[in-house]
Amino acid sequence: MKPLINNYLYMKILSKILIAFLFVSFVFSSCNNTTTYADQLKAEKELIADYIVRHNITVVTEEPKVWADSVYWLTESGLYFHLINVGDSAAPAEVLDTNDLVVPRFYQYTLDAKADTISNWNTIDYAYPTTFNYLDDSQACAAWHEAVSYMKYNNSRARFIVKSKLGFEDASTAVTPYVYDMKIKFQK
Repeated sequence: MKPLINNYLYMKILSKILIAFLFVSFVFSSCNNTTTYADQLKAEKELIADYIVRHNITVVTEEPKVWADSVYWLTESGLYFHLINVGDSAAPAEVLDTNDLVVPRFYQYTLDAKADTISNWNTIDYAYPTTFNYLDDSQACAAWHEAVSYMKYNNSRARFIVKSKLGFEDASTAVTPYVYDMKIKFQK
């Protein structure tokens, strides 16, 4: 009878050791499969650099006086901005001001080679336009406010690359950069 008890204790100890080993293995293996925030930021930076190369974009650090094709201004915040059309600049009294209602129409693209696109360009794509009050941070992302500040006239159009930290909350959480092609109108 003694050998039966020793075998029982031996099996009990062995099974506990095996369970502990499996638990520790599971914990360490799951930790190795996660991507850190630093890794995501690095991947985002590489994706933006790849997009710039694929689209033959020239990046400058000072705002251009004349906007040549494929020239993007890298602002201090990290926004890549390109003005396509200055808009109705002949009416200087109609310059965008704080709390004006901005009505943007836009395409939103991912930076991948096969981009996913969201279109809010016209009423066929999206019946009701997005609106926000200029410089009201609770209504749009920092990148949109900054881009609109450079556009500043009705019917202006721009394209800009938005790093995740300047974008909307879902882009920031997922560390996803976007390109926007945007035209604006505003109401005082």
